[in-house]
Amino acid sequence: MAQQGKTYVCDLCGQEVTVVKTGKGTLVCCNQPMRIKRRLT
Repeated sequence: MAQQGKTYVCDLCGQEVTVVKTGKGTLVCCNQPMRIKRRLT
């Protein structure tokens, strides 16, 4: 399940998605699961 307020990124194409409402399932892009984007600090 995606976490509200987090940004997810596709490692293949670079597409980014920010979650505004959680739900069941996994975020997928280019036929693979997306990962949480790390913030630079």
